[in-house]
Amino acid sequence: MTVLLPLEEDQNSLNSGYPSFLKSSCQPSEDISRVVKAVVKARSIAVVCGAGISVGAGIPDFRSSDGLFQSLKRDNPFLSSGKDLFDASVFNSEQTLSLFYRMIAHLSEISGTASPTPFHTLLRSLDDRRSLLRVYTQNIDALESKTGISFGVPEIEDKRYKPRSRGKGKAPALPADSGSDPVYTSRLPSPPPETPRCIPLHGTLKSLHCQTCTHSFPLTDHLSSLSAGVPPYCPECAALEETRQLVGKRSRGVGKLRPSVVLYNEDHKDGEEVGEVVRKDLMGNSKGRGRNGADLLLVVGTSLRVPGTKRIVREFSKAVRSRASSRISAKVTDPGPSTRTEDPPIQTIYVNLDFPVPSREWEGVFDVWVKGDAQEFADLVHKELLKEKLAQQAIRDRKRKREEALRAATQASTDSSAKPAPPKKCKPSSSASVDVPLGPPSRRKVSPSSQSSTRQSPAVVTRKVNGEISIILRIPPRPPVSPIAIRTRAVPEVYITTPAPPGRGKIPKKLQLPPTPASTPSAQDMGRTRITGTNNSEMSRPVEREVDRDDDVDSLPMLPRTLRRAQLGLRSTS
Repeated sequence: MTVLLPLEEDQNSLNSGYPSFLKSSCQPSEDISRVVKAVVKARSIAVVCGAGISVGAGIPDFRSSDGLFQSLKRDNPFLSSGKDLFDASVFNSEQTLSLFYRMIAHLSEISGTASPTPFHTLLRSLDDRRSLLRVYTQNIDALESKTGISFGVPEIEDKRYKPRSRGKGKAPALPADSGSDPVYTSRLPSPPPETPRCIPLHGTLKSLHCQTCTHSFPLTDHLSSLSAGVPPYCPECAALEETRQLVGKRSRGVGKLRPSVVLYNEDHKDGEEVGEVVRKDLMGNSKGRGRNGADLLLVVGTSLRVPGTKRIVREFSKAVRSRASSRISAKVTDPGPSTRTEDPPIQTIYVNLDFPVPSREWEGVFDVWVKGDAQEFADLVHKELLKEKLAQQAIRDRKRKREEALRAATQASTDSSAKPAPPKKCKPSSSASVDVPLGPPSRRKVSPSSQSSTRQSPAVVTRKVNGEISIILRIPPRPPVSPIAIRTRAVPEVYITTPAPPGRGKIPKKLQLPPTPASTPSAQDMGRTRITGTNNSEMSRPVEREVDRDDDVDSLPMLPRTLRRAQLGLRSTS
């Protein structure tokens, strides 16, 4: 079944001449929107287009009431139909041949001054999105090349790399008695160039080729001769003929140039190359844009009368539908009941003012027939592409704003943590104290990530009590080396005070220190020492342990001064 979707409201009626498989749409506007979105979301589009896409550029089509066939018939009554000038029999008569060359010159001038239509621009937009697999055009105006799409017919690799044999088609044989291996002096073939995006099915007005030596030349170089209705001679054959006359060889004749367009009832000179491109696009390439084949077929502006084009459209329709059915069957569906019926996918689209005839040949080929002008359909697709582009830009803007906000928050937290913590002040007392730095600050470079954990410099505090001077060494706390370090631990802040003058009694029992592990000096070893410290969990609440000044020095064990200083310097109250 093919659904009829008119672009204008007054075209929604089906005539009696339409086949039974054509059905009108109940919601034309919504279905047209689905078709447009299918074109936008497709990943690999194969386009087959005809003269209908170039009418908007001022180039006439062929079969309409104002087409080229009718105008040629009116201007030349001796012709049975304007189609006679596009038949291979045109070379059989001097009169029709002269008329043919003048017509080609006129069409070349029109094509040279014409500008691409909105549909040509749409093809370039799809190519920029990398969703255009191939364009097979029946037009000879080459307007697709003006949009920047690669245009032409590639050469077959066998023809490009086939070595030329010397003599009468036989390669030189090696001597029979030579025992050495053959030496290959030819270079490795270069990789094949990329296949052009647009393939002209019926040739182009951009070039002429010789019927004798098959050399090609730009058509604009011989436009004056074509306008006069005189076929130009081949420059390559003429130069070769002069050379043969100078060396005394017989003449082979000079060939004539003809337009590189394909006429009715003649073979396509590049037919083998075009067929190879079609075969690869149908099967899918091993690499590149079309490695999975086409997933949507778009046929625009053609009446589908040429047998070769009809076959291409049918083959692409089968390939696209089979590929879509395999994807649907591979999906895992929910076995539960579903209240929502999904619309069938759209894979083949035909856009033209009239349905191709005979219509019975096209049953089951197209999913929808968009009845209308190709330029109106191109405008709808352009609007959808612009809407999608704006939506993607809005998504990128929101993502950029989120990243900027996250970056600003991270920078603010880094700046706040990079500020050095204020130095911890000693416990205030009635005696005067002076902080004396032990030495110059360290010159070691500190990374920004470790600025928050920079240690403060040690300081020495002198205190005078009852005429006696004591020195207090304050060692700031030290955090772990890194957050992932396991064997390192934080060192609390430590205060070390010099001992008071000895000989003033014994230590009260209530102030005796708790027993100390064997790995550290005993409490009595530190009888003349006052230690104040904090542990990791109580950094803000100091714990003080004090030894009375009136202790009995003789009762304390005497250790060497160096060992006592080392013990006092290493031991912590944590």
